[in-house]
Amino acid sequence: MLASKATTVSLQLGTLNHVILPNANRLYSQPQPAWNVRARHDFFAHYVYGLSSSYDILPALYEKAKLGDHLSLSVDAASLAFFASNHPTPSTELLRLAAENYMLALRQINKALSTRELASADSTLQSVLLLDLYEKIMGRDLISEQSWLAHLNGALALIKARGYNDMMRSEVSRKLANKLFTTLLISCYIASQRIPEGVVELGRRLDIFHDKDDAKWRLTSMNCKMINFRIDVAEGKLSKSEIVAQAWQLKDAYREIEETSSQRWQPRHVMVSEEDPGRPFVFGDHYDVYRDHFTTQVRNTVRIMHLQLHFYVQKSLVGDESEEAIRIRSESRALTERIAEEVCASAPQFLLPNVHPNNCVPFTPVQTLKCGILLPAMFIAGSATTNPSLRLWVINTMKYIAASGHLRAASVTAKMLEQNPMLDFRFILTIIFKCYGNTD
Repeated sequence: MLASKATTVSLQLGTLNHVILPNANRLYSQPQPAWNVRARHDFFAHYVYGLSSSYDILPALYEKAKLGDHLSLSVDAASLAFFASNHPTPSTELLRLAAENYMLALRQINKALSTRELASADSTLQSVLLLDLYEKIMGRDLISEQSWLAHLNGALALIKARGYNDMMRSEVSRKLANKLFTTLLISCYIASQRIPEGVVELGRRLDIFHDKDDAKWRLTSMNCKMINFRIDVAEGKLSKSEIVAQAWQLKDAYREIEETSSQRWQPRHVMVSEEDPGRPFVFGDHYDVYRDHFTTQVRNTVRIMHLQLHFYVQKSLVGDESEEAIRIRSESRALTERIAEEVCASAPQFLLPNVHPNNCVPFTPVQTLKCGILLPAMFIAGSATTNPSLRLWVINTMKYIAASGHLRAASVTAKMLEQNPMLDFRFILTIIFKCYGNTD
């Protein structure tokens, strides 16, 4: 996302091996207006207003943007990338136009970062986040630690250049800082890097602006502990007994947040009979309807963490036949199946007509995107379960999403689950990012 050179802050070009880059003499040519207009319309209608919960301030900032400035070019780059990724057929021209706008935006942001006024402007940070979205959608080598570390180090340089106090000066600035904080946590997770002190400090500064009952923020804080726990395990700093103890503590902490969250985070259970026409799309005897896709995503993110923690517990207890180990292992396996079933129960609300407004078959564009946010949790649920019926249901549901929503990521994820259910979960996240980046 960002890179630092000497005493200045400068953006670094992401990994774009698969993108056909423009010729030098085309670099400053204007993209076809029709493509830009269509891409911008789809991006705002389906992503900004329809899916993402963290780009609600973009329209107000964009209204003040000038033609050819860093924000307008960043919007065009992200819009064209989003449009290209959701285009029915691969378009070389769309990829070329997206790359052109990305390179132009990159140059304009670097110019903005060279002046104190623009370096601290909200529009500049928003532009940086838009280019991060572009790179997530268009980048090929997202699993590369080098790519994610470049994002992480560059973002830390931007924080240092702007200053923590300046990033908290207004509600808009804080929303952007929140988005940056979440983005950096994802980078740490994907790159398997311990959370740097600069990111930790950003979280501390943001904490005072969040209500203590804010479930999303409490879970974000827990995710910080989860990321560092994973690093401790990977670096061999914990014994098997310590892994089990810490994983169980984290599991209990996540559960406490879930159980004490307000009613808005709780689902409505809908029972189905064998005669119900939607029965094939439901695993078990019911499905859950949440307030919105954002709430669904947050709850499923917690389930992902639970399933990973139970994986650590069960792996650490392999070969231990003590009475205590047998008890913990049995309880962990039962909880794994229950959580996997909860993930399955979260899916039908986006598949069945009329459950949410505008649900239909074939899927609407926004409905397809909402189904896409189910994929990470569905993959890990299908991977973690020992119930072959549940895994088959997950695979078939992903294939249905792919067919009804023309969502390539769903078919790819289904194939991965069929062929390699133990695949590193980070790789699946990169597939989802290539569809539309991070939506929270």
